[in-house]
Amino acid sequence: MTTPSISQQTMPGSRGEHDLQERYGNQKRAEGFYRNQMLSYLNPQMCTFIARQEMFFLSTADGHGECDVSFRAGETGFVNVLNEKLLVYPEYRGNGVTASLGNIVENPHAALLFVDFLRDKVGSEADPYGHRKPIRMP
Repeated sequence: MTTPSISQQTMPGSRGEHDLQERYGNQKRAEGFYRNQMLSYLNPQMCTFIARQEMFFLSTADGHGECDVSFRAGETGFVNVLNEKLLVYPEYRGNGVTASLGNIVENPHAALLFVDFLRDKVGSEADPYGHRKPIRMP
């Protein structure tokens, strides 16, 4: 029994992504990623990870698609997870430009990138002998 393909209409991603996946023969690999590695909600591990963070990057774009990425920081836990689909954070007084909020007024799409440079790592880690070994996330 084969797993049915994700239809073009329900598959995440842009038309450009899908066109390139077809052009380069990556559809099955992309479908596996969409099916097995993407969620439309925050799972408990993500909520725990976010609760430990002291910073994130906020990406927005205005109504014309001009992009901006801004750094946000605060005390550990300054971003609160209200539920599996809703985060809140304080918007501190900055340089007065209000680029991010202005962009959100024009275009409500935004992305938050949380990076923990010290504790949580994804991918591979070198052992003391210089070999690389996979890391399992909890």
